[in-house]
Amino acid sequence: MNYNIAIAGNPNCGKTTIFNALTGARQHVGNWPGVTVERKEGHYKYQDNKFNAIDLPGTYSLTAFSAEEVIVRQYLISDDANVVVNIIDASNLERNLFLTTQLIELGKPMVIVLNMMDMAEEKGLEIDVDTLATLLGAPVVAVVGRTGEGLDLLKEKILRVATEISKKARPVQVSYPRDIEDEIQRLSSLLEESELSKHHSRWISVKLLEADQQNRDDVRKLSNGKEILELASNSITRLERLFNDTSRAVISHARYGFIQGAIRECVIERPDESADYSRQIDRVLTNRWMGLPIFAILMWLMFKVTYDIGSIPMDWIDAGLVAMMNFFSGILPDGMFSSLLVDGVIGGVGAIAIFLPNIFILFFIIAMLEDSGYMARVAFIMDRVMHNIGLHGKAFIPMIMGFGCNVPAIMGTRILESRRDRILTVLINPFMSCSARLPVYVLVAGAFFPENAATVIFSMYILGIVAAIASGKLFSKTILKGMSKPFVLELPPYQRPTLRSLVLHTWERGYLFIQKMGTVILVGSIIIWVLGYFPQEVELDRDYAHEKSVIATDYNQKIRTLEVKFKASVEKDRKEYHSEMLDYESSTSFNELNAQFHELKEELVMSQTTDLYALRQQEVGEITEQKWIGKVGKILEPLVAPLGFTWRESVALITGFVAKEIVVSTYGVLFGVGEDVDEGSQGVISGLRSSGMTPLVALSFLVFTLLYTPCLATVAAIKRETGTWAYTIFSIAYSIGLAYALAFAVTYFGGMFNWLS
Repeated sequence: MNYNIAIAGNPNCGKTTIFNALTGARQHVGNWPGVTVERKEGHYKYQDNKFNAIDLPGTYSLTAFSAEEVIVRQYLISDDANVVVNIIDASNLERNLFLTTQLIELGKPMVIVLNMMDMAEEKGLEIDVDTLATLLGAPVVAVVGRTGEGLDLLKEKILRVATEISKKARPVQVSYPRDIEDEIQRLSSLLEESELSKHHSRWISVKLLEADQQNRDDVRKLSNGKEILELASNSITRLERLFNDTSRAVISHARYGFIQGAIRECVIERPDESADYSRQIDRVLTNRWMGLPIFAILMWLMFKVTYDIGSIPMDWIDAGLVAMMNFFSGILPDGMFSSLLVDGVIGGVGAIAIFLPNIFILFFIIAMLEDSGYMARVAFIMDRVMHNIGLHGKAFIPMIMGFGCNVPAIMGTRILESRRDRILTVLINPFMSCSARLPVYVLVAGAFFPENAATVIFSMYILGIVAAIASGKLFSKTILKGMSKPFVLELPPYQRPTLRSLVLHTWERGYLFIQKMGTVILVGSIIIWVLGYFPQEVELDRDYAHEKSVIATDYNQKIRTLEVKFKASVEKDRKEYHSEMLDYESSTSFNELNAQFHELKEELVMSQTTDLYALRQQEVGEITEQKWIGKVGKILEPLVAPLGFTWRESVALITGFVAKEIVVSTYGVLFGVGEDVDEGSQGVISGLRSSGMTPLVALSFLVFTLLYTPCLATVAAIKRETGTWAYTIFSIAYSIGLAYALAFAVTYFGGMFNWLS
């Protein structure tokens, strides 16, 4: 049999952890039909039955205030789900059970999961699971999602409820005061006469008494909708007069009364202050004075580890790509197909593949910070800073998500209640340095700042945060005046992340990056190759073969001269030694002389190789200038010349508009890394060093890459979330202007004060 289960719960209750534990890697992510809210779906098998699990967006209630709440509500009302799995944070029962009371009113078959039981025990809570199940009319399972404890029992309970053999799954009602029950009964009777299912009549009646707008709109379409709405309005008036409060508040109080009664029946609290680890840790990590420095240190360590550890497997991948390029260059005849495969596909995509270790390490550390609960603390720490730009700390959560990718980060602004807050956060989010920029940072920083590459990369991320905050301050004073709505920031308890969860979260994000390599980056690399391959007939200003021969002859002559001098020096030293001297060739004097000779010879060979490679790069540069890609770059070169950039940088920045990773692929094509490749001085790094780029210009290029127009996917997300081209075009123009201004400042003032000279 096939069963559909809907996994519902509050944000930060461990809902997605349970979903991942149930489905493992058997899941896929898309969007809900008609909206851009993420839909995560997976499956698992249990006792020859297949269960399709839908991870619903986190929500505190079924009141339709946001797109996520509308989706959860519509899906649960439909008959698609056979079982609702309600995930509850066992350490925060009162808050989490508020959603449970509304799910009970829906009348859906339900299994209640008390997650984070270890946290509840640390807080001194003892929960009588059987009593709670009796009170709520649904099986209750105690689990620890991050370790997998209790998951087998959960699967069994889901199956028993789906097959309707669970004794615990029986209808119960949330008890309301008699006056409210009377109004609910009147409305239910009238609703049951309409086309609506009797199964939901009580739930709809309660929502009408809460003045729920979406329910009113749905009821208005019924044949007796006008009569029902009139009765609902009269009921609301009577209740508000009777209780001297809004009907919504009256019903909420009644729900919390039901919840508190259940908690008194089944929960024993033995608080142990010493066991409340989260509170003790927060005294340090969220301290008014220590919070920000600790956050900065952790971010620096993250990028230090990302660069230093990632450099080891990078060399392995690089060597493998070199071998692959040389292999195909050797077996394929020279021609268009060989160049496309070696230079376009392997050289272009391979230039990005080298940085996969850095990407996966970064995602792994971010997942560790998220799963531990620290990321929510970062929003709390940044709350005071965000208030300076008219936002609150909650807005920093989508900004942190931008470290991974700006597209889901911009979509994540939907958690903000105010449209003004959402637009402001959308406009500043692209300045958060996404993982697509990381390969560019690693490449350029590794080429020009090898000893301090991690610090340079960390500085780019900090500069992005500063640019976002400063821009937000400017926007909040001009185009988006006003203050954000007040809110209460929820801090989930700290947890020890499990390796399984970390690997799964890392793979989810990394796999999207790999998909991007096989689609956008591959297509972009092929386009760049086409622009760099045609026209085929070009004229060089130099005779490359002749100059190569001259250099080789010159160095061979120098080596022969060195050998003659060495032999003469040896003979001279021999004559000066006494006849009783031991064999000369074993003496210290000879060994030192011999070592000196070989050292000089090696220096000459290396110098020759460097000069030949420089000549090769010069030839590639001259050829590329006459290709289509070079002509485009030459047209734009005057625009970027004040920044110290050449036509190569202009081409790389243009292609980076499609996807920032393609900047690296572009350099791979421009420097011809697909030909005569070896693991020595060849490659993009050597090409950058020999192209005339200085450390100062390299720093300016990094600043521009950080700040200028994000990729096309991000632009599309900005348009989708703001709903207008005006903000989208403004975002593009502003980011280009800011990038140009700051990059020019780096180049100008750096040259004035001889920085990085």
